[in-house]
Amino acid sequence: MKIGITLSLGSEYESLWINGIKLNVLNLVKTLQQIGDHEVYILDTGDNVKDLTKVSWDYTKYPIYKFSDKSTETDLIIMLGTSVPTELIQKIKKYRPNNKFVKYQCGNNYVIDMERVIFNKDAGIPSWDHGHDQTWLIPQQEYQNKEYYQLIYRQNPEDLKVVPFVWDPEHMERQSLGLKLAGKKFPNYVPKNRKDKKISVMEPNMNVVKYSLIPLMISEKVFRESGVDAFKQIYIGSGNNLIKNKYYLNMIKNFDLINQPNPRAKFVPRYPVSLFLAEETDIVISHQWENPLNYAYLDALYYNYPLIHNADFIKDSGYYYEGFSINQGAELLEWVLENHDNNLEEYSKKNKSVLSRYLTTNPDVVNTYKKLIENLFEPGTHDLSYEYNYKTNTYK
Repeated sequence: MKIGITLSLGSEYESLWINGIKLNVLNLVKTLQQIGDHEVYILDTGDNVKDLTKVSWDYTKYPIYKFSDKSTETDLIIMLGTSVPTELIQKIKKYRPNNKFVKYQCGNNYVIDMERVIFNKDAGIPSWDHGHDQTWLIPQQEYQNKEYYQLIYRQNPEDLKVVPFVWDPEHMERQSLGLKLAGKKFPNYVPKNRKDKKISVMEPNMNVVKYSLIPLMISEKVFRESGVDAFKQIYIGSGNNLIKNKYYLNMIKNFDLINQPNPRAKFVPRYPVSLFLAEETDIVISHQWENPLNYAYLDALYYNYPLIHNADFIKDSGYYYEGFSINQGAELLEWVLENHDNNLEEYSKKNKSVLSRYLTTNPDVVNTYKKLIENLFEPGTHDLSYEYNYKTNTYK
């Protein structure tokens, strides 16, 4: 079977790190390649890049073709990076009735759509094309989005599937090696004195789902209680736009972290994760709202950085606090600052166990996708519950 996964390139050699969508595509390609029975490739639906060898990944390992050149010979089209208009789906299905289309949802569209309606009156036209056979959504989006998609796409409940989340360290390792070859630091946790430790927050601050204020407040509480030697610095990634907002500045101006001759909080642009970890990080604090899986969290765990987080799907790794509990998060930060360096071996062992369940090469995950595809073409081939189990990243 030939399987194509959609993406729209913006420019030649476009960075993998400007958003998560390219990594989503590459990781799904690698997962489906593990099945072994299929030819899996990327379909570029854009028209910005003429020479598709000019991409920021190994195109021999992750092949990419123009959608217009390859779509009519592709048996399964997974619309991940971009959607295909309803009319085009119908046209291709008329030409090849057995073709299947899956809409693969990675973002929190309910929240994104809500914010566009309320805050951006000129947001354009929503991409609510339908006509695909099934919608697959990653597990962290189920709670807010599953029934939302069902109504939008006019699908029966059985046509919406929560699917395993897939992650791979390959591209981050490649980027980290590039840093090393360029004479820069390699991301790797190194113990040091408490007063020299730096905290990083990597939330994108683009919407309410992943926003950095709670991590800043956790750090503020520890700084107030433990004094100027509590830690060296806190870096707010993707924070350069926050400090252009007068309301935000007035919120934080009386924080002890800010109200210093040399403020301990620095607001910096978005950095690639490997660079941010290598240069500015000893501890990562994160906060999310109904988005309990994220590549950045897994990346930090992979390099054994202490991760203080509220992501309940990985509560068995890192240092987990509940919901919006600033006090609990501050207790954990204080403990990490004092004790983490005596806990490295146990921490690493725990992280490896959790990371393995998301790997693109995890046999149980690969087998689940194999069965999903076979059930798509021959319903009832496999008896699957489709009830997601975060402890295994498969089904109960």
